[in-house]
Amino acid sequence: MPRIHVLSEGLANRIAAGEVVERPASVVKELVENAIDAGARRIEVELLQGGRELIRVRDDGSGMSPHDAGLAVQRFATSKIRQAEDLDAILTMGFRGEALPSIAAVSHFRLQTREADSEEGCEVCIHGGGPAEVRAVGCPAGTTVEVKSIFFNTPARLKFLATTGRERGHCADWVSRLALSRPDISFKLTHDGQVVFSVPGTGDLRSVLSAMYGSTAARDFLPCEAEADGIRVEGLISGPKLLRATREHQMFFVNRRFVRSRQIGHALNEAYGLLLPAGRNPLCALHLTVEPERVDPNVHPTKIEVRFRHSGAVHELVQRAAEETLSAAGYRSLTQSRRHVDRTEEGFSHRPEAPLPAGRFEGSSVDEIQRARRLRVNPFEDRVDERDEGLDVFADPVLQLPQPEPAEGTLPVEMPPAAPEVLGQIGRRYIVAKVEDALLLIDQHRAAERVLLERLSARQVARQLLVLPETLQLSPGEAAACAEHAEALNELGYETEPFGGNSILVRSVPVATADLSPVEVLADVICDLATWNRPDTAERIREKTRATIACHAATKAGARLRPDEMRKLVADLMHSDSPGVCPHGDPIIVSFSLDRLDREFKR
Repeated sequence: MPRIHVLSEGLANRIAAGEVVERPASVVKELVENAIDAGARRIEVELLQGGRELIRVRDDGSGMSPHDAGLAVQRFATSKIRQAEDLDAILTMGFRGEALPSIAAVSHFRLQTREADSEEGCEVCIHGGGPAEVRAVGCPAGTTVEVKSIFFNTPARLKFLATTGRERGHCADWVSRLALSRPDISFKLTHDGQVVFSVPGTGDLRSVLSAMYGSTAARDFLPCEAEADGIRVEGLISGPKLLRATREHQMFFVNRRFVRSRQIGHALNEAYGLLLPAGRNPLCALHLTVEPERVDPNVHPTKIEVRFRHSGAVHELVQRAAEETLSAAGYRSLTQSRRHVDRTEEGFSHRPEAPLPAGRFEGSSVDEIQRARRLRVNPFEDRVDERDEGLDVFADPVLQLPQPEPAEGTLPVEMPPAAPEVLGQIGRRYIVAKVEDALLLIDQHRAAERVLLERLSARQVARQLLVLPETLQLSPGEAAACAEHAEALNELGYETEPFGGNSILVRSVPVATADLSPVEVLADVICDLATWNRPDTAERIREKTRATIACHAATKAGARLRPDEMRKLVADLMHSDSPGVCPHGDPIIVSFSLDRLDREFKR
């Protein structure tokens, strides 16, 4: 018998569904993009149980004839390309010909559609990839697609879906991205009968951002626009007061299609220069218009990544546009480019001094001003920009030591019994100490993580009530994650409550984070929570949440520490249960014995 055979259409559709339909949000994305391509001016998305039970997408687009509706659910059927050359000039949202049949292969699928000039519509029903049932029905003009019981016939896929709140959040994130791609279209998303997201479709990008982040945050966005060499960029970027820990809130659109691009993100961050503290990123909604033949959207199966023919020109234009926007808003004096590097006599990299904002350092001594320049103060964050590289002098006047690569086995198995004597700091990353006849290098960020984690692991976490509760506006996905993990956050000191829409009211914070920007730390933690995908036990969620809070609240690599701060951090670390390993399992201390040092010096 032959060993190679052709798969049945039903099985092939299920395999294709594994590429197209990852979760309910994938279905929402495909169906909404089809509605946009159909010329819809109003799109409504309805979810039940995070999309597990029902996904319904209704639009007022052009609709389809019965003949086209029957073809639409066949593999490799599309209205968006006709020949190979069309792949190089795609301006529609999507063009995968297997989307609808793949969705229908893992659900109970129903499509109703009618063209505006037709008296009756058409209904196509498919159950788990079976044969299509087509009949005439009465229905409004446009198209309505219902997807029920997703993955009912693929239990392994169903098992790995996240919680209802998480799946709802993923769906809401995609709807908001697509609304940003087309602010001229009205979008409405409901979940279990409650409106989650709604925009009027006035064409105003800021109104969509207001629905996502709240009207207060939306006012902090600045208009950004530039054009050169046939490339146009326009949209909104956040001011330096509105920053996030990740780039998840950087929304880029190429020819109206949402994409991820490290290159564009890098260009944007470079434009902020000294305004951007380490570990912080601006928010944006930027549209790039490029001739279709100058961009390749086929880099990734989901079309979420693109490749530019002239990537350098795109990078330069985005950076220049953002710099000009910040300059027009009065921030340009602080956004010095880091592309120009000088060399000092010692051979270490050195960047030009940044002009200081007027008024902030009035009455300060020369030494204070010079220290502020060295630390690259961000006047909008009241903290140090921690990205400087190179070798810093120690806090105490000792010789600067090189950083040898630790040989295998240098990680300490047993901690030294004596208290280490702190010598200083190197590279604004490591605390240098000595104990007995050993030299210790201590990772300051990981050490702070360990200390904070143990404080958050206490049976009763100390909390501090805020004199005035603070409002925190979240994205739809983040709001869902916050609601899902509200109990774990409360146990760790964050008392929150819903405050309408996607906002929460923060009433208390952990004492361990009170000296920082505690609400900002919470925003970063919730952003991380929103990226978790797998369901977990309550205890595992608490452990991960504790570690996440400790990571965001801990002293960062790159922060200059005073001698007393270093001594206290090392002392607290040595009193912890596991001073050698951070919450993520990475080493905190590397030791160099006297014998090792003798070998390095060939004694």
